[in-house]
Amino acid sequence: MREEARFEYTVRSCDCDDIQELENILNEMSLEGWELYSLNETENDEGNYRYLCIFNREIDAIYEFEDDYVVDSGDFKTRMKKLLHKKEDLYEECRFLQKEIREKSRKIIQIKQSLDSNPEEEAREHLNKELSEKINELNIIKSEFSEILSPSSMYGRINQDLITIAVSYEHSELIDNEKDGDLIAESVRLRQKFTDKLGYVIPRVHFVISDEMNENEYKIKIRNLTTVSGTAYPNHRRFFIGQSNIHSMPDEALEDIDPINAQQVFWLNEDSTKDFWESGMSPSRVITSHLEIVLLKYVEEILSYENILNYVALLEEEKAFLADNLIHSGLSLGDLRYIFASLIRERVSIKDIPYIFERLNDLSKYEYDNEELLRELRILLSRQICSEIADSNNVIWSAAVPSQYKKLLKNSIKTNGKNKRYKNTEDAEKFIKYVADIIANNDYEAPVIALITEPEYRKPLFDLLEHMNQDLSVISRDEISEEFTVQEI
Repeated sequence: MREEARFEYTVRSCDCDDIQELENILNEMSLEGWELYSLNETENDEGNYRYLCIFNREIDAIYEFEDDYVVDSGDFKTRMKKLLHKKEDLYEECRFLQKEIREKSRKIIQIKQSLDSNPEEEAREHLNKELSEKINELNIIKSEFSEILSPSSMYGRINQDLITIAVSYEHSELIDNEKDGDLIAESVRLRQKFTDKLGYVIPRVHFVISDEMNENEYKIKIRNLTTVSGTAYPNHRRFFIGQSNIHSMPDEALEDIDPINAQQVFWLNEDSTKDFWESGMSPSRVITSHLEIVLLKYVEEILSYENILNYVALLEEEKAFLADNLIHSGLSLGDLRYIFASLIRERVSIKDIPYIFERLNDLSKYEYDNEELLRELRILLSRQICSEIADSNNVIWSAAVPSQYKKLLKNSIKTNGKNKRYKNTEDAEKFIKYVADIIANNDYEAPVIALITEPEYRKPLFDLLEHMNQDLSVISRDEISEEFTVQEI
């Protein structure tokens, strides 16, 4: 059997502005039998851009190299991706550059020895030119090595990306523009949706390929802490039992559990779903659907003081006094951030910034704490809240809460200061299942099912059922505007 070809690799670099130097490198390497493997534009810590040229050539089987220096072509791409992301592993790059420094230094010594032993002028001229080039290459590598040793490279690692989607190497094509990866585009669609519908401006989402992930795994992180971890299968579509008239798990299906609601799901190869009346969800859609829930749940960690100041800046000049009045009334930026985040978390739009500031200004004359202020503001926004959950006939479809559950829930409430929450008890779990069954068996084509409760229980009830946010709204009786009719399911 023919032994598989093995390859050696080397890296050359030059400033992006020096096109002539790039051309010289390509010509020189071609004459020495190297082929261009990839050409990347990289940025160093000083913000300067350089071309990183990676070359490869087949190794003669009888020529020996150190095992770590020679890699199979299939493995090289993965290792080089790690190398190009210095923030991911400075140790790996440090070891790589140390090896390059040793190799270049060895080569320089060999050239100097050849110069000392070669009296021919033409040969010496060629060797001097080669020596100058190798010294220049060595200086570049030493400069890059010095950057790694500098404390600035460590300080750069302190800055955390606010929102990160980390994927395994199996998902690399989802974020590869050259391969029509659609995860980035889907995240942009979600950010636009939040802006248009809620006035919630999402910061940039950072995408990384991580070698720490399990096969087909993805993680959504907020401030570098994992919020959701799940599995998505490339070239597959995800379904729930009951979709596309599938009432039992197909034999060829890959079983899975939704990490948000713990519901059983399954994945089918997309080639086998072409004739389905429902196409299921692609891996990118699954990831962004979970991102949507995460962005709402953790809005208080995402929404910053700078965001609040940007909202204030949207006030027209003649209404700027509203913000001044609120600040002078004792309402701080932190208070505003809490109120805005609480509204967004429950999908209440803050797009009409002047109106919200006007209503807050009206309420500022009363001595409300933040919870009370939010409760009163929601009542003033009741028409907007109801319009988001009602059908085209202004009917709000409400799920009745049986009396036995009301009693159980009251016994499960706990108070921490002025905040009320439901304890994670068996009774609470029974109620969650009860509500989930109502949503699953919704035959009324209601856009959202509402749970209507007393004002003091509305917030803790929402906290208990938050993972059903897209299909369920929890409102108080005070928030039902007179233009709307409530119909119990």
